[in-house]
Amino acid sequence: MTPPKISVVIPSYNKVKYIGQTLDSIVSQKYSNLEVIIQDGGSSDGTLEIIKVFAEKYSDVIKYESKGDKGQLDAINKGLSKATGEVLTFINADDVFEPNTLGLVAKAYLKNPGSLWFAGRGKVIDSNNHEIAKLVTLYKTVCLRLNFYFLLLIFNFLMQPSVFLTKQAYEKYGPFKGTGKFVMEYDLWLTLGAVAMPTIIDRCLSSFRLSGDNISSISFKNTLKEDFRIVKKYTGNPLILLMHKINNWGRVFLINVLKI
Repeated sequence: MTPPKISVVIPSYNKVKYIGQTLDSIVSQKYSNLEVIIQDGGSSDGTLEIIKVFAEKYSDVIKYESKGDKGQLDAINKGLSKATGEVLTFINADDVFEPNTLGLVAKAYLKNPGSLWFAGRGKVIDSNNHEIAKLVTLYKTVCLRLNFYFLLLIFNFLMQPSVFLTKQAYEKYGPFKGTGKFVMEYDLWLTLGAVAMPTIIDRCLSSFRLSGDNISSISFKNTLKEDFRIVKKYTGNPLILLMHKINNWGRVFLINVLKI
């Protein structure tokens, strides 16, 4: 069967240290039906030069635009609006896909034609590509395998770059929401999950970076507060809301205090 076209959107701004790793993790998979759309916010640190090298080498796959935007959320939604693939995802310019991720997603898509979205395992890495937060990752993996909506209300166990949507699902239930500084994908996950939970790909598909200087690290506590505001849109169950708060406190303790 013809593999589905997969569109990968990369929001980028001043990520010279990591953008090459991100792009290499995509093109090295040699997936035959791929589209990469880079929305760069006007980088001035050398990021754009690296993007140009990859875009020239893989001109049939990589397209980019570099100009001022309103932040990460704006870049992601702009990129996705251009996507022509049957399967869509976005990956930040400092995260990486694991080998054969796209092939695994394509296989799941072909085997499950009625699925709205797909999710695999992931891991967390630091600025030196060392795995961190292993206990949190283990907890997320257990919840992912159970794949219950009430667990998703309690805890966002989905690793964002390991999540792929069908174009139809994104067009019906998207776009992503958030603030000028960061995207709150949890809102869309809960919208989709209320309709149908994702088809699970029980493999590690990506590495999500917490480098200490990226948006994910700096806004971690604010993100958890926003998570709680979002979950209240989807449930008024006091037990679920309490368990969500407890999970957030535990995540802050594990990462900021125990450093795991």
